[in-house]
Amino acid sequence: MKGVIVCPQVEAVEIGRSIFEEGGNAIDAAVATAFAQGIAEPHQTSIGGNGTLQVFDAESGNHLVIDFYGRAPLKSTKDMWSEKVINRLPADMWELEGNINQIGYLSVTVPGTLKALYEVSNRFGTMGWKDLIKPSIDLAKKGFIIPAELHQSWKHDGSLGYSDTEDILKFNSVSSQIFAPNGNVLKTGERLIMQDYAEVLDSISVEGPDLMYKGELAKIIAKDFSDHGGLITEKDFYEYKLRINSPLKSNYRGYTVCTNLAPGSGPQIIETLNILEGYDLNKIGFGTPEYCHIMSQAQKAGFVDRAKYLADPDFEFVPIDKITSKDHAMDWKKKIDSNETISVPGLDIAEGHDTTTVSSMDEKGNAIAITHTLGSPCSGVVVKGLGFLFNNSMHVFNPYPGHPNSIAPGKSRTTGMSPTIILKEGYPVIITSAPGAVKILTANLQTIVNIIDHEMSVLEAVSAPRIHSEGKWVDVEARLYYRILEYMNEKGHDIKKSELSFDPFFALVHAITSDYGKNLINGAADPRGRGGYAEVK
Repeated sequence: MKGVIVCPQVEAVEIGRSIFEEGGNAIDAAVATAFAQGIAEPHQTSIGGNGTLQVFDAESGNHLVIDFYGRAPLKSTKDMWSEKVINRLPADMWELEGNINQIGYLSVTVPGTLKALYEVSNRFGTMGWKDLIKPSIDLAKKGFIIPAELHQSWKHDGSLGYSDTEDILKFNSVSSQIFAPNGNVLKTGERLIMQDYAEVLDSISVEGPDLMYKGELAKIIAKDFSDHGGLITEKDFYEYKLRINSPLKSNYRGYTVCTNLAPGSGPQIIETLNILEGYDLNKIGFGTPEYCHIMSQAQKAGFVDRAKYLADPDFEFVPIDKITSKDHAMDWKKKIDSNETISVPGLDIAEGHDTTTVSSMDEKGNAIAITHTLGSPCSGVVVKGLGFLFNNSMHVFNPYPGHPNSIAPGKSRTTGMSPTIILKEGYPVIITSAPGAVKILTANLQTIVNIIDHEMSVLEAVSAPRIHSEGKWVDVEARLYYRILEYMNEKGHDIKKSELSFDPFFALVHAITSDYGKNLINGAADPRGRGGYAEVK
């Protein structure tokens, strides 16, 4: 089958290509690629992770968002960490005594990735479950040569209260044996083999997700967590449920924007697009000082409402109708036009970027975007004999009771993940998804604007310089900095220049566009990272 697939890892995208070549559709290719990403960048995703996906089935017209966010263990309590706070970190995160919310067993939320991949494959895929997992089993057994970018990410030096990635990967003896067998993390040119994970995936390929959520894996994991002071039990796995809903929709310049729901950041993307719709962005011109001022102010406005309202809707009321209304956007536009200061206290920079994504579309119009993660970057926990890392998504919760994002048993934390599909006359014409924490939403947002307002190709759209503003200052990619500095300062912005012209800080967008009438599909992997792109004609 003809199709396009894009993701940040070349090893994984080649597996997606092979699935297309075997006749699979876009959903098959994306699911197989998602499994492979857990080997190609094992600190970013695995079946110990969580995330969200959006899928459009061309034949039936079914269009769903499947949220598989991690949930706080049922044994967690609202004030379990309130007396362990050392410091408030950027991005509304917190440093606790012993970094227990970032590293180790207490940092882990109940994972949902495996259940979600099975669900979307079973509903919309055409190939057998076992056939989709087999390439990843082979990759884990044979291993692959560590590329420079992967080694660099493992050597990332934590700061401002965050844990070093290398320390996390050496958290226990089990993870050390896999990722740092000689005392240091594997270097560029060395081979990573994940034999235990291969065996687990082999069992899952036969028994399905019940092995983890109702079977032997749940027992093994629960015992290991109990032995090491963790909170996750078999009951957490038994009671884990996906959230399956229709996407949140809005109109932007004649296109239908379809994105995810809270606690994801789809509502913020729609809100910010609604504000920007009040301006003739094409006439103002991409990258002009005026354009960057408007873009930064619109982004800040979205972050104000994010700080007030974004939460797990199963636990807190989230006023989606208000946030995404055109009238609310016009109120923000009036404030921007009158040069009112827009302030977002406590939200000044974003959390880590250790997430991954995959987007895919085929010739029939099937479309899917999956954003999945182990957190920032992961907990370091590997259970003996299982071979995969678990998430550390508990670190995003507010440790104090009474906040919309406070801890509660079974609750999901807020996230910047926002895979988005844009429709024209009912057909998908744009897919955009990215890793990069809260920068995900501003990157997806700007990619959409680049394509629709500035008529860029998909490659131009993901490559164009970006800005990101969620608080007191505006982060600007180096390619824009000098052009806009004087004007932005006059407008009262505190500008921070990126050290790089193509900076992964600004998230790694992997996007696809389609011209339905001509049956043309084009994809682009963000040049800011180790992107992979595959097209099957």
